[in-house]
Amino acid sequence: MKIQSLTFHVLHVSAKTNWSFVRVETHCQRVGWGECSLNGWEMMQREYCSQFSAAVVGREIATTGDVSVACKLHLHSPGGLIEHSVKSATEQALLDVLAQRDAVPLWALFGGQQRRSVEVYANINRATNPRTPAGFAASAREAVAAGFGAIKLAPFDGVLPRTAETEAGAALINAALARIRAVRDAVGFDVKLMVDCHWRLTPTTALRVLDALRDVKLHWLECPISEQPQWHAEIRAIRDHANAQNVRLAGAEMQSELEGFRPFIEGGLYDTIMPDVKYCGGVAALLRIAELAAKHHIQTAPHNPTGPLCNFASLHACVAGVGCDFLELQVGESELFTRAVHDATPGFQDGHYLAPAANGIGAQLDGAVLAARPYAPVSGGLDPSLG
Repeated sequence: MKIQSLTFHVLHVSAKTNWSFVRVETHCQRVGWGECSLNGWEMMQREYCSQFSAAVVGREIATTGDVSVACKLHLHSPGGLIEHSVKSATEQALLDVLAQRDAVPLWALFGGQQRRSVEVYANINRATNPRTPAGFAASAREAVAAGFGAIKLAPFDGVLPRTAETEAGAALINAALARIRAVRDAVGFDVKLMVDCHWRLTPTTALRVLDALRDVKLHWLECPISEQPQWHAEIRAIRDHANAQNVRLAGAEMQSELEGFRPFIEGGLYDTIMPDVKYCGGVAALLRIAELAAKHHIQTAPHNPTGPLCNFASLHACVAGVGCDFLELQVGESELFTRAVHDATPGFQDGHYLAPAANGIGAQLDGAVLAARPYAPVSGGLDPSLG
């Protein structure tokens, strides 16, 4: 198959959210979709997609190897995460058309099925309004009622590393602790509870948070501090402190390709790594990352807090990937999550997604929905507490 076109599309979801996609069409008129959502950077993504299309249009794609070569990431490229996101989405879209050609689900392109279902946890962060303890508790109860056995929140609104150890920072951290406790009280101890810090803490405050929540019995603490190399020893120390309380440490959601994850895996920084199929290089890269992690007895739980195509692509990776057994889902943000893809949704049973059976990625964007909700600036791109 030859690539005939590569185009970029944005769906405006809310005042704080856009979902971004690429569309591939081949000369045989097959259409594939991939997701590259990166709030606040859509116009730069559009520009890079236009440049990248000049390099791939007319290219012959016959195998997954051809796709990997066409979408290869260059980790030191000036384009950074913007370039990585567009290439990762293009990889998803090309795999979509290959799987359609072969009349198989996307996961089947990678030689086998590791699992028939994948446990899903509900990220309640964007759905919660008001962002009070009671508001978070209500969102958590709704998620449990919907069948989820695991919940995640990002409660550290307003906390920043430079102010975390100040009196004002302490007040914001105490507010976050109140939100976490309200969720635990709402759902009980049979539900796994995860807390995302979005790199807002310092090593000192991260340890204090773990100690303050000892009786809450977290399943994991996520991204407590900066992941720059100068902080790796501190991350490892936080992991040891968490593990002593039977709490996991999770992170590394913004890295790309196997080499970007290698220091986190081989350095033993996390119990769970969280590659994002939109940024890491796509499905094939995620599988390579998960394979290395499994060799080091580290779980892979793909980062998946955005739109419906990322959800499908992440699920296919989990079905095919070694050690890829826990998947995030942003719940309750918008009914567009299903409406934008003609109401396509993975089968859900007892807190698990079932392996997709449809050919390709399993969903196509609805052109009428896209046209009705074009790009608009959003506020969520620069505030991780909204993720």
